[in-house]
Amino acid sequence: MMDYKLWIIDYWFWFGLTLIAVSALMYYFVYYSPVQQEDWEKIPTLKEYLLKHPECKMSNDENAKCYACGSEKVTFQPLTPPQDPKYKHYCCSCGHKLFKRK
Repeated sequence: MMDYKLWIIDYWFWFGLTLIAVSALMYYFVYYSPVQQEDWEKIPTLKEYLLKHPECKMSNDENAKCYACGSEKVTFQPLTPPQDPKYKHYCCSCGHKLFKRK
């Protein structure tokens, strides 16, 4: 029969190890997601977007119109936690991905 103290130590060891593994997997797939990182790298910055679509420039230097439908309604989606903010900007009317901002 297993000693009670050894069983408690063994239980907490496996619980701690499981907690560390779950935390590492969550960090990798949620905060650092390779798929999101690849997608992020493909999106142009606001400056690059305006060089490609100069007709989309607005009086506000921090925003731009949609190149596809001309809408000025642009929203953003945060990709990462507040410590390292990365945002993808989308057109609210047609849903096109427009540019990124960090």
